Amino acid sequence: MGMNNIRAGRITVEIKLLNPDRILNIFWNRNINIYKINKKNISTIRLDIDYINYEEVCEVIQTLGGKISIVKRRGFIFWLRNMRGKISLVVGLMLFLVVIFLLSNYVWAIDINVQENISPFEIRQQLKEIGIKPGMAKSDIVVEDIEKKLENANSEILWLRVRVEGSTLNVTIEEKINPPTEWNGQYGNLVATEDGEVVKVYTYAGRSAVKQEQMVKKGDVLIEGIDGKEGQEYIIAPRGIVIANTFYEKTMQLKLTGTKLERSGERETEYYISIFGKKIYLKKAIKDFKEYDRIEKSGKIFNEVVYYERIEKKVDITEEEAEKIAIESLEESLKKDLTRDSKVVDKIVKKQLDSDGNLTIKVVFVVEKNIVNDIPVQY
Repeated sequence: MGMNNIRAGRITVEIKLLNPDRILNIFWNRNINIYKINKKNISTIRLDIDYINYEEVCEVIQTLGGKISIVKRRGFIFWLRNMRGKISLVVGLMLFLVVIFLLSNYVWAIDINVQENISPFEIRQQLKEIGIKPGMAKSDIVVEDIEKKLENANSEILWLRVRVEGSTLNVTIEEKINPPTEWNGQYGNLVATEDGEVVKVYTYAGRSAVKQEQMVKKGDVLIEGIDGKEGQEYIIAPRGIVIANTFYEKTMQLKLTGTKLERSGERETEYYISIFGKKIYLKKAIKDFKEYDRIEKSGKIFNEVVYYERIEKKVDITEEEAEKIAIESLEESLKKDLTRDSKVVDKIVKKQLDSDGNLTIKVVFVVEKNIVNDIPVQY
């Protein structure tokens, strides 16, 4: 496109001049195109000219002592000028969103929740020693490694949970030895939170209502809120721990021979923001996968969708190999739902092979944990 075409546009000008008709001859002599001449009065005329001739027209009018003003503009050059401000606004908005997106990939604050004996400053110093500090990329943070290193560094930690939430790293710590707390005024009995077989009973206040190897169900009384000799009992606030074997059943089916769909390692990612229910894509995934898993991660501003390619692979494993794979996978899944003071002490495995070569593996995990409800149930 030539410069003249880019500058192509037409404007309507109003000229005030004594005897304005004489300027028409000057324009014609200078090859200045004139369109739609409209004489308003004896000293004022309106006419359309090409935008590229505007400066030359102004020179002529000023030489003759007249005045000129633009009444109307039309053409590509003027549309481009109007769009320039809007484009700057859009570009600025896009840059702002890109900066927010980049900043959202980093941790900018560390929130530490402790009890009485361990100070947040102490934990913060230990985090610095293992290389965890504000400004780190989220991709460089492995919460499981942080939990293990903090436990090894501080013997006062009973359990802890590290999670990345937004741009904040939250660290919650439970101490091994808690200082005595004031009684909250609640009487009653401590009951079981789930079914189990009693292993050990630790009663700090109150009277044990169960004994070792006794089977209990959810809601059964474990520690009574009374104490004293028979006939001289008195009511107190019960406190204690009851360790019991609890049971969790999980099932997995594996194919021993044939083919199955597995992730190939290839993936596509797309990003978008949602405004008033409409999705505005910052990056669109170009997925040509025949089979895939779709996982969506929603954020406060930005949303991410990951497509994992699945391809058909040949399967040929033994029952023993399948059993090992299933037990490890199911146990890893179970541990995500357990507290850190829980411990898997046994596994009961049952297998069943069908005519299609599918092996169903049912595992009952025996988990040792505290099943006492901390809040007494009223009489």
